[in-house]
Amino acid sequence: MRNRILRPVGILVLCGLLPIFAPIGSGHAADFPSRPVEIIINFPPGGIVDLSVRVLTEELSKTLGVPVVVINKGGASGAVGAQYVMSTEPDGHTILASAVSVFNIVPLLNPGLGYKLSDFIPLARYANSPSLILVGKNSPYQKFEDLVSYAKKNPGKLTCGNPGVGTASHFALEMLKIEAGIGFVNIPYKGGGELNVALLGGHVDFSTNGIAAAQKLVKSGQLRALAINTYERSANLPDVPSLKELGYPKSVLRIGVGYFLPKGTPKPNVDRLASGFEKAIKSPAVKRTLENLGNIVDYEDGPTFAASIAEEYRVLEEVGKRAKMFKIER
Repeated sequence: MRNRILRPVGILVLCGLLPIFAPIGSGHAADFPSRPVEIIINFPPGGIVDLSVRVLTEELSKTLGVPVVVINKGGASGAVGAQYVMSTEPDGHTILASAVSVFNIVPLLNPGLGYKLSDFIPLARYANSPSLILVGKNSPYQKFEDLVSYAKKNPGKLTCGNPGVGTASHFALEMLKIEAGIGFVNIPYKGGGELNVALLGGHVDFSTNGIAAAQKLVKSGQLRALAINTYERSANLPDVPSLKELGYPKSVLRIGVGYFLPKGTPKPNVDRLASGFEKAIKSPAVKRTLENLGNIVDYEDGPTFAASIAEEYRVLEEVGKRAKMFKIER
């Protein structure tokens, strides 16, 4: 009789414990996300990454069912924001939005940063934002050929602003130096917004900046675009010649933007976010807005994105060696 009585009680006790043990190893997918999701942009406001990320937040919030908060943590060409996200709890509630350069260029130039791609889970690439070669409206250089011609005759006299040391725009300039056989002084700024101010104020002779950050100033006539870092012209600025058509195809560099999670994020949560991002990115309204900003919508899922970064790293390492950009011989 005793056994008959205890057996049901034992079953009830075990059933009572099941809710306690069930989440272990499940990744807490059932209640994820359980609070607002933070997207950390590792560049200042007004630049390529900042403008394109904010386009997705409303749609992503609807998909995930929680508020999505955007926070800028710029510095060290994106490394500050990357290191911050790497140190957060890997539960999926904190996401890094970054230019791919933070993983395939910045580590090449600064090997001791303290983070690497393997510390993150690439979630999705969603866009490429081509850069423009820009001058002020009163600049004497009407065409890109004028700029190149002066630079060849006066090596080292021109100053060129870029959005930050180790950014893709900076690296693309070094590639152009090699291919065009010209010399100029690179001056880094803290993001695309600050760079625009510097060029408008005449503090540099020319600059390279993302189309998303500069096209409004070009269309308003405050800046003049001499070239775009693409193989083909942009539908947003059809009068601006591509570097390829100008004879510099080796200087074209895809400037990708994507999302990353800290290593250790449970797979169910990764999958939930990946699904949400894909839905948001492929939304017609989001796609249209991204393209209006000058982006090329270029969705890649996590595994494909990771493979692309690794391949780009190998290519850029060779370019860096030729340009003698590395402090340590590789």
